[in-house]
Amino acid sequence: VILEYPDSKGEREKMDPGWLLLFILLVTEAAALSILILPMPNNTIRGWVLNFFSKTWAGSNILRYMTFFLLLLNVLYFGSSMSSIYSVEAFDLQTCEAKLDYFRHERNSYITGFGLFLFVVLQRIVMIQTQLHDTRDKVKAINKKN
Repeated sequence: VILEYPDSKGEREKMDPGWLLLFILLVTEAAALSILILPMPNNTIRGWVLNFFSKTWAGSNILRYMTFFLLLLNVLYFGSSMSSIYSVEAFDLQTCEAKLDYFRHERNSYITGFGLFLFVVLQRIVMIQTQLHDTRDKVKAINKKN
């Protein structure tokens, strides 16, 4: 399946498959983050969720390399989108086609920026949840001794 969209001249243009990969990465990061920030009924379930994410990340070199490749692609596309946005002067946006291109680059910069931001947030949330899980286990152990 090749995705197409109209270009500024109204002709059909093939979409770069990199954008589809970055969008899938963004949706996957958002889904993982949503699972991690859900309130957990007890510490055992929190441990299962954290073990799943930790073992999946640590056990699969392919997943890590693919993620870092997509992050590099994300950084490159973000730089490209931002340079396209800042290269346009305000007086250049006289035609609808120029505005369409400007808004497309702006949308792409939001997609890539959110993807980069969610990766950092996801890493931090996993760290915080792991610390919370370990601390609750220690408190539980101390309460059992008393």
